[in-house]
Amino acid sequence: MRRGFLASIVAVLFVISGASQGLTAESAAEDSIAAEEFVRLLANEAFGILNDTMLTQDERDKAFRSLLKDGFALDYVGRLVLGRHRRTASKAQVAEYDRIFPEYILRIFSSRLTEYGDEEIFVDGTAPAGKRDIYVRSRISRPDGPPLAADWRVRRIKEKFKVIDLKIEGISMVITQRDEFMAKIASSGLDSLIANLKRRAELDKAQTAKAVVQ
Repeated sequence: MRRGFLASIVAVLFVISGASQGLTAESAAEDSIAAEEFVRLLANEAFGILNDTMLTQDERDKAFRSLLKDGFALDYVGRLVLGRHRRTASKAQVAEYDRIFPEYILRIFSSRLTEYGDEEIFVDGTAPAGKRDIYVRSRISRPDGPPLAADWRVRRIKEKFKVIDLKIEGISMVITQRDEFMAKIASSGLDSLIANLKRRAELDKAQTAKAVVQ
């Protein structure tokens, strides 16, 4: 009697486990499809803004940065890039860094993607990226050269997909920025890094304003 009872429990648990795995696989497949569509729409809208000849340079800049701000997890990227130095920074340093970093990184992403404004993008599928993220594979076609591989690392944040990194030909923009920041902090300190980010962001603003006037 006892052996039969235990066997029944094992059988029920096996069925539940199988059903759970089936639901997990189905959920992962749905997430992959949704992630692909998210990147496809984000990239197409970005390139659409860059190629819209009806927009002024100022309008194009504002629309593009607004799109990136909505599609990229800027706060998360900022914490990731600053790394361990965030734990030892003062509250004032963290507050100032958090204030200036989004503006700075938006211009970095904007500048990089603007290089491919005349190209087309094709989404090629997805691949797991750790336990929480998805890589959306894509190709940027170029009339004057071979296509470039662009991998978008996306994560669900508050039920909405966000880009947390972008790799072009295997080079991570987040890791590149982190390495640059780490070197700057090691040589000159965090205050110097923050001052440098301010100068670069203000320089970009001035250059954009000059282009609009011209």
